Amino acid sequence: MERARTEAALSKSEERLRLGAQVAQFGLWDWNVSTGEVTWSDEHFLMQGYAVGEVAPSYEAWAARVHPDDIAETEAALAHACETRTEFVHEFRSLHPDGSMHWLSARGRYFYDEAGLPVRMIGAMLETTERRRWGDRQQVLMAELQHRTRNILSVVGAMYERTRSDSPDLATLDAKYADRLAALARVQGLLSRLEESERITFDELIRMELVAMGAVDAQGRGDRVVLDGPDGVRMRSSTVQTLALALHELGTNAHKYGALSQAGGRLRVRWHLQPSHRPPRLRIEWTESGVDMSRSGAKPAGAGYGRELIECALPYQLDAETRYELGADGVRCIIELPVSES
Repeated sequence: MERARTEAALSKSEERLRLGAQVAQFGLWDWNVSTGEVTWSDEHFLMQGYAVGEVAPSYEAWAARVHPDDIAETEAALAHACETRTEFVHEFRSLHPDGSMHWLSARGRYFYDEAGLPVRMIGAMLETTERRRWGDRQQVLMAELQHRTRNILSVVGAMYERTRSDSPDLATLDAKYADRLAALARVQGLLSRLEESERITFDELIRMELVAMGAVDAQGRGDRVVLDGPDGVRMRSSTVQTLALALHELGTNAHKYGALSQAGGRLRVRWHLQPSHRPPRLRIEWTESGVDMSRSGAKPAGAGYGRELIECALPYQLDAETRYELGADGVRCIIELPVSES
């Protein structure tokens, strides 16, 4: 009777352990080092890409699923734990038959006989694939943040120096610089809302700038503006800030002196993808018409910041090809630059 009660209590305890391991998603193993006999929990089978009961648990079956690049280090960690009588704590990759790779964090302990020989090892594993992916993603995001921070500081510094040299007094400097900073802030707002794999598209970029100037509505419609090009052309993140500044300068000049400042003025922005290039390139055509070029400011003397940005900075920084012309009735600007491969 006493034996039956003991066996029942043991069975109940084992059931609680099994259910607890299922809830916690632990894979358990019990290895009789002397005989080679191994017992796995159901979760252990699944973590290594086996169906439950698909194989007889063994050291060889476990090792067969450890990633080839990790097996030597993992076995060395096992040997070290055995020899030093310390806890085995190790993270390794398991390669499943479907080609998927899974990270497993294992912790176990050896037990020894009176002669000091290892006779048993008990341990548990936890899948850490998602944690690893999150950690990798965090590293990518941190690198991207550092890259963007360096870029934006460089752009802000160069923009300030150029604006200062063009400004006859502090009031003009303040107004111009604030306007250009606002353009950068709009781009940063777009970038900050993107997921890791997403990109800003050119139609978003041009609409954002012209909406800010009141030239078009949120859908890109305006009385004197035509936007003509495909949606969804993805821009490289590294190009967005400088291109946005160039579009801002074109828009500002059009708003103050060109097609958006005169009743008869018209602006047409056309763009199309050139997929035959590697990487693919986007051709942007900014064409103003109906502008009285004899009016003050319509035909600037010398090269301003916007023109310098387009003719010098874009080719140097973005591998762009540009052309800026003052035509008989308005500005015409062509920009060709690489875009995202996808």
